[in-house]
Amino acid sequence: MKQKSKFSKILKNRNLKIGMSLFGFFLFLVALSYVAAPYSYQDVFPDFQLAAPFWKAAGTSQFWLGTDDLGRDLLSRLLVGARFSVGIGVVSTVFSILIAASLGIISAYYKGRTDKILNQIMESLQAVPSLLLALIVIVVLGSGLINTILSVTIVALPSMYRLVRSAAMVEVSKEYIQASEALGASDIRIMIQHLLPNCLTPILVQSAVCFSDAVLNTAALGFLGLGVQPPYPEWGTMLSDAKNFIEVAPWLMTIPGFCLLLLILSTQLISDGLRDQLDPKLRNRT
Repeated sequence: MKQKSKFSKILKNRNLKIGMSLFGFFLFLVALSYVAAPYSYQDVFPDFQLAAPFWKAAGTSQFWLGTDDLGRDLLSRLLVGARFSVGIGVVSTVFSILIAASLGIISAYYKGRTDKILNQIMESLQAVPSLLLALIVIVVLGSGLINTILSVTIVALPSMYRLVRSAAMVEVSKEYIQASEALGASDIRIMIQHLLPNCLTPILVQSAVCFSDAVLNTAALGFLGLGVQPPYPEWGTMLSDAKNFIEVAPWLMTIPGFCLLLLILSTQLISDGLRDQLDPKLRNRT
């Protein structure tokens, strides 16, 4: 009952409710892309190039959101593009959590040379602006889906590492850790059983931020032509393809751009809501 009451209290947070509702909508779009996309994202209709959306006077109900310069249905490409934007965000966030959380806990527990080396590596990564770092990785490894995931994962590592390390450092100095060591508990057991659970709150909050950063960096790489490559309709790539038609067909940029805005906003609201409810200082204020 206590856990249920705590969970229901968390869900009463307005930011969290709005953020989860918006994010749930995008998950629905991802599911919808597999079963209800009107056309394939590669289908070309030469007679309907730059067709207007249905609400325009020149629009047609055959293509609800219009078509691009090649005559491809924008709605179908938007739905499939949600797979890439959401999918890359989820995968890169999971990888960054696994890597950064492990390194952060190891650094805090062993201290000394291990801590110094890991800190220097992360500080070197953090010294480079996030988009520039992603561009460097892409230039070295090449463009494409896998390398895009790898680049945005690397960008997310320093911030997650520092948060986990800080939380783990507080726990390492406590008496129960010293007692576990005195009783002969292995290092792995102490890190997994004691340190990791006490780092879950900052990990949970930061994961939402990492997701939004991953989506934004993926879109930026796609817009620059270095991310997910055509014909795959990642939203940043769609914006890049549409930039030359902003005056004659503004919906080609505004619709994917608005979707990106809402997706990033949803995870920022989730992050704020989780922080408000899980941080004792902020929770007491509310």
